Amino acid sequence: MHQTEDPLRDYLQFIRKYSFVICLSSLLVLGTSLVISLRIPKTYSASTKMLLIQPNTTPSFSSTNLFQSVFSGGMDRREMATISERFSTESMLNSAVENLEDSELGGVQHLPGIGNLKRKLNAQIHPEADYIELKVELSEAEGGERNAALLVNQLARDMQALRSENEKTRLARRQSFLEQKREEIDTEIAELINDTLTFIRQNRSPETWFPMLASLLEQHHKLQEQMGIAEQSLYTAGRRLSHFEHQLKDLPKQTQISETQNHNPLWLYRHEKLIDLESQRTGDAEKFGKSSPEISGLEAQIGEMREQSESTPKTTTTTTYGISANYTYILNQLLELPPIIEGHKNDVSQLKQELREVSDELQKLLNRIPENQHTLTQLRTKIELASTIKEEIEKRYLESEIIGAESDINPKQKGGIEIVDIAIPRKVPVSPQFKLIVILSGIVGLCLGITFALFSEFVIRSTETSRS
Repeated sequence: MHQTEDPLRDYLQFIRKYSFVICLSSLLVLGTSLVISLRIPKTYSASTKMLLIQPNTTPSFSSTNLFQSVFSGGMDRREMATISERFSTESMLNSAVENLEDSELGGVQHLPGIGNLKRKLNAQIHPEADYIELKVELSEAEGGERNAALLVNQLARDMQALRSENEKTRLARRQSFLEQKREEIDTEIAELINDTLTFIRQNRSPETWFPMLASLLEQHHKLQEQMGIAEQSLYTAGRRLSHFEHQLKDLPKQTQISETQNHNPLWLYRHEKLIDLESQRTGDAEKFGKSSPEISGLEAQIGEMREQSESTPKTTTTTTYGISANYTYILNQLLELPPIIEGHKNDVSQLKQELREVSDELQKLLNRIPENQHTLTQLRTKIELASTIKEEIEKRYLESEIIGAESDINPKQKGGIEIVDIAIPRKVPVSPQFKLIVILSGIVGLCLGITFALFSEFVIRSTETSRS
């Protein structure tokens, strides 16, 4: 019957067979590692944590990049990386070591060289916060935990002092620059205002242009109406003069004024004479008798007088002639109309001159208004832009003063850096790490023992196979 193989049992038999070799290899590697780790000098670490303060400087209008780069003191991740790299520069390390030596601290002379310190120093940026952690590791021969704590604290203070001086210098330069720009803007605004006032004095302003335009249009309209009335009056007067001249040619100068009827003086004379003769005849008839010769002579005279009286018209008609009233009216009109026509002509001429002057002034005003409006708009736009820049400069100047005041008020915060945790000497070394060494050496020894056992088993089986 075929016997089934059991790999687990084979593995256990293999381990039991070479258990001594595996254990000996593990103990040798572990012992050697412990001896070496005990002879390695202990290394101590010290770290300090710093907070970078972000100034609140937000531009108020669209030229954000300009004002951020010129006026604001804001920091970004790039600046944080620059600060971190600055810690490991030779100038910073030399300055920190010199400051420690000036403090007459014992043991500072054990610090390693600057090149070695650059490798031992580590400045780490927290990706989600404005923190920088500065760490250094020194061995016991280099001063251990004490010198490590002194060094990182001194580096942090030096960075504060350096950035504080740089910030004060930058703020002073910024304020000087802002003051200069403010003076320039004030001068520019004063010049623009003076130019605007001069322009308004010469060309006036829109507040007067449009009332002037309305007044000129109204004046032009009234002059046109008066011109029409004057021309109509002149035309009417001329037509009347022509009409009266035409009528005067056909109109007689003399006309009958009156006609009266009276008794004819001759008839009255003869009638009275007849009455006298009849009265005389009557008287002579009574005196001399009817047959007297005197009576006969009187009757002859009476008969003759009666015939003459009957042949003479009883009444006479008297007609009075004179200049016609219509003729006189027309003549007076012909005398009055020429001065009137001349006056109308003068009025028309004067109105034409006034209308021409008003039209020229109106045309000039209409031609000047767009150009003057454009020029005045440009001047006002420049003044508004300069005022906006001045307002922004005043804001930036006030922000720089606030930043300087805040740095003076808070002593823990200098140069935009606040030391949150100072480095404290800790007696616990960071290396060598005995637990890790024991674990790793045990694993390495076990692997070496198993490898040696497998190699031995392979050699033994190869020998047996060659013999058989």
